[in-house]
Amino acid sequence: MEEIIINQLLQSFSSPPLDLFFQIITYLGHPAFWVFIAAWFFWSGKEKKSLATMTVVLFASVVSGVLKFVIARPRPEGLLVLEENASFSMPSGHTTIITAIYAFAKDKVKPHEKKILLLSVLIAAISRLYLGVHYLSDVLAGAILGYIIGKLVWKFYGKIKKLKFHITKIREEFFIIALIIITLILLGVLPEWLTAGFVIIGYYIGYAIFRHTKIKVQPKNKTNSIILGTIILALIGVTALSLQGILSQLTFLIAGTFITLIWPFIAEKLKL
Repeated sequence: MEEIIINQLLQSFSSPPLDLFFQIITYLGHPAFWVFIAAWFFWSGKEKKSLATMTVVLFASVVSGVLKFVIARPRPEGLLVLEENASFSMPSGHTTIITAIYAFAKDKVKPHEKKILLLSVLIAAISRLYLGVHYLSDVLAGAILGYIIGKLVWKFYGKIKKLKFHITKIREEFFIIALIIITLILLGVLPEWLTAGFVIIGYYIGYAIFRHTKIKVQPKNKTNSIILGTIILALIGVTALSLQGILSQLTFLIAGTFITLIWPFIAEKLKL
């Protein structure tokens, strides 16, 4: 394919420092990165922003994952592959996620934050080409798809916000339950998505229970609360990755619940 020339051009600059840079920067489009962002929003008292972030990640991951299996395009061949990936190529899931986040947030952030988000999209997209796991058309398709998903979620989110004085807890809980059901169904369709799927289910379950508690997310020392919570969440994630089968899935489920229920409860009790 002629497209591979772009990958070869980028890889002609390959060096250990640059390889490491792109292997790190590509995580800007990884679901795990945005799970932590959603956690930080939640622990800062921005529960709605956290829920919106997780929902964008959910739909971007699911739609891109389903399309990969429908299109079934093989990964590029004849390149230096700097990231192991056994799934299909079109569209780029990382590019879909980061672009969806950009499209969702671009009209509600400060100008300099918008520029940072746009730069993140570009660098993450380039990283997928440099690492040898996507063609240029995969990345472009992911960007278009992500933009559409981000704008659709933004429009839906805007309608929910307008109804905030009229919406009942029951209606919002139906929305959360629907998201859980969607995630459960797609776990069977996208076996490689098990990790993110169980974390997201745990997140939504914790969120639904959280709404029926008297827990107040009003950290006295926001920095300490976020740092300590992040360390514990990372340890839970590492533990889950080291396990297999049901134990791994259950631990990932706990990780999601930790974000929206367990850590807010502990932080409040410890007066963090």
